[in-house]
Amino acid sequence: MKKCCNHHNEPTPALDRPAEGSERLLIDELIQSMQHPAAVITDIAVGSHFIGIQADDNGQACVGLASTLGVAPNNHERKMITEMIGKPLITAAGQLKSSSGFSISFGAAALNAGIAVPKDQPEIEASKIMAEKGTDGETILVGDFPFTGWLREQVKTLHLFELNEVAGRTPPNQWDAMLGRCQVLGLTGTTLITRAMAAYLEKASQAYTIIIGPTTPLSPVLFSHGADVLAGCEVVSPAPVFEGIRQGLSFREFKNLGIRFISWSKDTLFL
Repeated sequence: MKKCCNHHNEPTPALDRPAEGSERLLIDELIQSMQHPAAVITDIAVGSHFIGIQADDNGQACVGLASTLGVAPNNHERKMITEMIGKPLITAAGQLKSSSGFSISFGAAALNAGIAVPKDQPEIEASKIMAEKGTDGETILVGDFPFTGWLREQVKTLHLFELNEVAGRTPPNQWDAMLGRCQVLGLTGTTLITRAMAAYLEKASQAYTIIIGPTTPLSPVLFSHGADVLAGCEVVSPAPVFEGIRQGLSFREFKNLGIRFISWSKDTLFL
C-alpha cells in the first residue's frame, strides 16, 4: 500500500530563531547519526515548496528532501546555495541550527540526504497505522493532512492541532493537556523545522507516535526520543523529482515522479 505523504498545512509557523534547549540537543543527535556526513553535494533543487539536495559518497548517491514551508531564500541564502555545491553534507546540515527559516529547511534536506535509508521496510500508510492504534482513547494529529477527514471516522476521538483556521481544529490552549493523555500522536516531520518536534515528543511520551511526511529524518535517534514509526520517503529518481521541485510543484504533485514511501517501525530494530 502506498503511504499518503502529501504536502499539508503546517500547524506552527517557521520560527526565525536558533535552536535551543531540547530542540538543539535533538538536532545535534540527528546530525551525529548521519551515515554519509562527508558526501559531497553535487546538486541542489530549490522551489517554492521544497528543497532537494543530492550528494556523492564514493559513487553512492545520497538524496534528501525538506519542505520550505513557503519561505523563500534571502540574498545571503541564494549565495549560500551556490557555495554549498562541492561542500560535505555535514556542513550544509549545520544550517539546521540557523535562525533563518529557509536555512533551517536547507539544513533539514542535507540531514536527510546524509541519513542512510533503511532497507526492506514496508509501504504502509501512516493513516492506516493511526486508525488501527486509535480505536480506543484519544488520537492527536499535528497538521491537517489529506487523510484527516477519513481518520476522524476511524478512530474513537481525533484532535486536530492546526493553527490555521480549518474545520474541526482543537483550540491551541487545550493542546498541552491533550498531549499529556493521548494514546496516539501523528506528528508532521516539519516540526523539526519549526523547533517543535522535541517538545511534542516530550509532552506525549506515553503515546504511540508516528512522525509523518517527506521532511521526516529516517534516523533511529527519533526512536530513542519516543517515536514508534517513521513514515518518510526515499527519492529513487532524483532528476525528475528535482525538476518538479524547481517548477514549484507541491509534494502531492511531484511524489509520483520518483518517490518511494517508507514506514519504519521501532519494533524492527529488535527483530
